[in-house]
Formats: sequence, C-alpha cells, structure tokens
Amino acid sequence: MMKTSSKMLFFIMTMTSTMMVLSSNDMLNMWIGLEINLMSFIPLMYENKNNFLTQSSMMYFLIQSMASMMLIIMILMNMFMYINMWMEMMNIIMLTMMMKMGMPPFHMWFPEMMSKMSWKTCIMLMTWQKVAPMYILSLIMNNNKLTMLIMMTSTITGAIMGLNHTSTQKIMAYSSINHMGWMMACASMNSKMWIMYMMMYSLMTIMLGMYMYKYNIMYTNQYNNMSMNMTEKMSVLVMMLSMGGLPPFMGFMPKWITIEYMIMSNEFMLLTIMSMSSLITLMYYLRMISSMMLIMSHSQKWMFMNKKEASTNMLYINMLMPMLIIMLNFM
Repeated sequence: MMKTSSKMLFFIMTMTSTMMVLSSNDMLNMWIGLEINLMSFIPLMYENKNNFLTQSSMMYFLIQSMASMMLIIMILMNMFMYINMWMEMMNIIMLTMMMKMGMPPFHMWFPEMMSKMSWKTCIMLMTWQKVAPMYILSLIMNNNKLTMLIMMTSTITGAIMGLNHTSTQKIMAYSSINHMGWMMACASMNSKMWIMYMMMYSLMTIMLGMYMYKYNIMYTNQYNNMSMNMTEKMSVLVMMLSMGGLPPFMGFMPKWITIEYMIMSNEFMLLTIMSMSSLITLMYYLRMISSMMLIMSHSQKWMFMNKKEASTNMLYINMLMPMLIIMLNFM
C-alpha cells in the first residue's frame, strides 16, 4: 500500500499539471504539463498491488508516452521548419490527443485498463484525465471531414462495443468513448460549451462510480444480489438513465445543447447517427438495471426522508438540476 502522504503528493501533482495545461498559451508548456500529469497519475493506480495493476500501468505509460513523443515532434517541427505545414500538423496533434483520451481508432487500451483498476482510479481516468487533452483538442479543432469522421466513429464505437461486455468497468469505458464523441461535437460547434458538458458528465460519472465502488460491482449480474433499499435503487436508476441521456434527467441537458448547435450548423446526418448511437447506450444501461428494478423490488417502502443516505441527495441533484437550468434560462 502506498503511504497517504505520497498519494496526496501525486494527487496534487495530477491536479496541478492539468491546471498548468489549462493556463498555458504555448504548446511546449502544454506538453510539459501532460508529461507531469502522466508521471504523477501512474503511482495513483497502485492502491492494492497485483499483477493486473503492473500490466495496466505499463500499458498506460506506453500509450501516453507514444502520444507525447508524436506531440513533441510536431511542436519541434513547427518551431524549426521553414515549410508551412501547420494544417497537417494540427491533424496529427489531434490524433495524438485522441490517443491520450482513448478515442477510436486508438481506444483498445482504455477498456482493458479500466477492467484492471480499482473504481477510484477508473473514475479519475474517465473524468479528470480527459480534461487536458480535450482542452488542447478544442483549441486546434477544425470543422473538416476528419473531425466529423472522428465524432461519428466515437459515438458508434462507444455504443456498439458496449453491448458486447458484461464488465461494468468496460461498459463505463465505452460509454465514456461515446460521450467523448458528443463532447467533440460540442467543442467544434462552440469552443467553450464543452466545459459545461465535461462538468455535467464528470458529476454523473463520479456519482455512479462511487455507487459501484460502495457495492463493489464489477459485473452486470451483481445487480441482482444487491441489498439495496428502494431509494437507493431509484437513485441508481436515475443515474443510469441520466448517463444514457434520457430526458428529463441531467444527462440530457448537455446533449440537448449540442443538438441545438448541430441543428444551427445544418449537421443533420451526423446528428441523426449520434442520436441513434445514444439510444444504444441507453439500451445497455437499461439492460444493467432492468433485473434489479423488476425482479428484486420486494419492498413497498420508499424511505425518501432518510437524511443519512447520500443516495437520496444524489437523486435530488439529478432530478432538480435540469429544472434549475431551465428556470435560469427563463429568468
């Protein structure tokens, strides 16, 4: 086990390195921030030592360092070459950021790593570790055919590949890939709006991930054996539907905004494909919780007033957030 002081140090370094990327206006400084982030996140994986963690940390290091090498080569070429190839370099930098985030076609390491790690590091990998690459991606993104193809591939891969697995960690990984496609669409239409998407997605992922951690759920069939009260079941149901992007839950709000921007940009074909893939993700979330809600619902008590349960608060947050945003828009 790692000492708490060491873990705290690496955690602060991971947070600070991402903030360094967000506050830099030079690509070289951003590269340094990404390298610090990589080297400080790897020790955080070692919560309990086993062979899987060694394998996944090596996998993470190789993929991230390969992407970093490509990034620094592009930066140096831009600094020291006299030929103007900035557009071609931008496309390669975009591909390196996709490698870092685990987006298709460079996504195979991401679900494999997720299935070998603890839930706490999984949550961090799905949320905070995506902020810095996504920020760089939003700066260099162009509305060209390559970007459209990447969005389409991400949403389709995240939806269809998630159907093949029973591991909840792999399903969450493919759901994250699907959300990355939506986030890219949001960033390409409005360069700042992806931040709101990322915040909402992170909030939903953290809440759902903490539930998985609390009950140690690794596979979908474990939902049948859970000793939950009805309130907790309802909270999990709401969070799952929210992650799938079903109205009127919180997860639909950022997708709704992205849909509006895409309609204004006349991207109807891309929007149709992304919306259909979003329905498939909703299907595998429903498949995960249908047995828990339908078969195991013996209790007639709802116990919404138990203030000690954090799950009740999570339910309220999920339910009230869309209403608050709609009210703010009308004010």
